[in-house]
Amino acid sequence: MKKTQILGLIAIAIAIAALIAIAGDASTYTDFATSIEQSNSNHQIVGTLRADQPIVYNPEEDANSFSFYMKDKKGMTQKVVCLQEKPQDFERSEEIVLTGKMQDGVFVAHHIQLKCPSKYQDEAIKTKGVSIVSNE
Repeated sequence: MKKTQILGLIAIAIAIAALIAIAGDASTYTDFATSIEQSNSNHQIVGTLRADQPIVYNPEEDANSFSFYMKDKKGMTQKVVCLQEKPQDFERSEEIVLTGKMQDGVFVAHHIQLKCPSKYQDEAIKTKGVSIVSNE
């Protein structure tokens, strides 16, 4: 074999090893029941905000923490304490992805990602009983 072929095979092997390492770090989505059973590890949970439950955010006391209730894809509702600043338009989110773990009966999230409705939608978006309609 030529030296360039050997170097090419080594480069491919390194690339495959890197992809396997990255794939090992990628987590799958779970639910609140699984996070209760496996409270010692981090979980990613997808769900929706329970608008009928209180959202507690007091930036004067702690600007990097707020709490709310979320319903996961399997229908279980759980109190969540998020250790980040409350995102803008949080109440308008269609879907929430949390990363964290269960602690003392509360899901403690250290990362939150929102899927918000498109600003280009023509239909009305309901937020806490208030209808927001695009005027485009």
